[in-house]
Amino acid sequence: MQDSTQSLALPEAEWAQPPLDRSSPLPLYAQIKQRLIGLILRWEQPDRRFYSDEQLCAFFCVSRDTVRQALSELVREGLLTRSRGLGTFVAVKKLEERFGPGMDFIQQWAAKGTPIQPTLLVFDRRGADEDVAAALEIEVGSPILFIKRTRAAARVPVAIDYRYLPADLVTDWDESSALGSPLHLLWRRLELRTGDFEIEAGIAGPEEVEYLHLPAGAPVLIRSLRYRDATNRLVMAGHTVHRADLVRYSLSVPLSREGVGTPREIDSSGVHND
Repeated sequence: MQDSTQSLALPEAEWAQPPLDRSSPLPLYAQIKQRLIGLILRWEQPDRRFYSDEQLCAFFCVSRDTVRQALSELVREGLLTRSRGLGTFVAVKKLEERFGPGMDFIQQWAAKGTPIQPTLLVFDRRGADEDVAAALEIEVGSPILFIKRTRAAARVPVAIDYRYLPADLVTDWDESSALGSPLHLLWRRLELRTGDFEIEAGIAGPEEVEYLHLPAGAPVLIRSLRYRDATNRLVMAGHTVHRADLVRYSLSVPLSREGVGTPREIDSSGVHND
């Protein structure tokens, strides 16, 4: 029987393409780390050793010190474990955001051992431009609150959130409100009725390169959202850009012959992440 602790042979894999960009300002170890994160989150053999330092050195044509720096950061961030005499093993699986009545992404991430770590980038009251006005169905120039933040798991940035809210609904909010769940805060003061979502593929641009540490042109998942209250007013709109190699979405669709019953778009547990 084959030893389960033996490292797998290193294949010619998509996660290692294109070759490292040696002219990039992003250090080689950081580029290797990006490639390995995608591989780690797709790892399906938890009892098998991860690739050895020697294998990765040969595959990426870099020094052992460069590989070890990448691996050390992944160990520190909780994605790999290293044991003397045993080797390196994968410690996490791909993050999943499951759509359903509760939308409890905070609990979903925490249940996987990867609690959300938000970082606020922008908290700004401003006038709505044409795009935001159209998204919120308000007049151009109407006062809004713009929130922009990143979300990380095990200190690895995996998502950028962009949220727009009518300013009159959130006059008492401060920056701490944006580090929690804006949706939950709205749910506590309004009767929310519907949430509409669209999911599409995209590629990394300048903001994804900067905040998600992706190479330009890398695949991303974009989830657009709009929430309405009981009067059909749009109370929040925006989108989230996820690293496509680290996150997947799943949907829960009611199929009862009696219909969906009493509306439960927002679960009574009050745990929401948007």
